[in-house]
Amino acid sequence: MNRTLLSLFVLLVIGIAGLKVLRATQVDQGKPVPITPMGRTISGQRIPFMIDSSMWDQLRLVVRDRDQWVDVWKRIHSLEWLPNHQNPQLPPLPEIDFSREMIIVAAMGRRPSSAYGIIIDGAYAYERNYRLEVVVRSVENRKGCGAFAIMTAPVDIVRLPRTDRTVLFRETEVVPECR
Repeated sequence: MNRTLLSLFVLLVIGIAGLKVLRATQVDQGKPVPITPMGRTISGQRIPFMIDSSMWDQLRLVVRDRDQWVDVWKRIHSLEWLPNHQNPQLPPLPEIDFSREMIIVAAMGRRPSSAYGIIIDGAYAYERNYRLEVVVRSVENRKGCGAFAIMTAPVDIVRLPRTDRTVLFRETEVVPECR
């Protein structure tokens, strides 16, 4: 009898804990934060900075001040890998009011063709753990269907309202099929 009561009690405790977890995840689904893409678009489709990027390393970066923004912009558009370092003039630095905004940069790193891409799809503010989650989608077209055999380093940049929340990145990967 005692064993049965103990088992029922344990099941009840586990059930209540499970309900609390379920309720917490239902309540804290994250509030969408508006993002403004800074890359180019073609026919309404966002495309990352690709061929002209020199961000050879994979990275996720939160930029909250102008000095860091200048450094990142130079690094993205540096073409030091060209023969004789033929660096063309940098595109104008987009002005950001860092008292109200911040920048998120997602770089995929060096890839062997134009078949790869990276896009920051969204951002969500969570009250639980006071965090901002940034969703980054990588397109890994490893078969290279319809791609150019040129070294690329895809980068995406968005601006969003400034926050002091901890920023976490949620990664998703898409591997398209060739047709």
